Amino acid sequence: MKLDRTLLKKILYIMIILAIAPFALEVVLLADIAGAEFAILFAIYYLKSTAYIAFERWLEFKRRVVAACTLLAGLYFFRPRVLASHLAASSLLLLLTSA
Repeated sequence: MKLDRTLLKKILYIMIILAIAPFALEVVLLADIAGAEFAILFAIYYLKSTAYIAFERWLEFKRRVVAACTLLAGLYFFRPRVLASHLAASSLLLLLTSA
């Protein structure tokens, strides 16, 4: 059996449909009625809104991380003078208590 381009495309379509089947059963029914190519196009269109939602959640997560880092950078503790004095005091206390 020779694996030509059309056979590989059919195998790829079937594998994609089998991967999508547990999550969207209507794609399997559509593949049976209209064909695998149409079912794949339908699945791409069907999952487009899900991809947009996931992308928006990723952008919101990035915005929140940047906001948290900005808030942390503005804290009094992270000013160089305060940080250096706390670092020196903590290091001295650690040296004195660990001996």
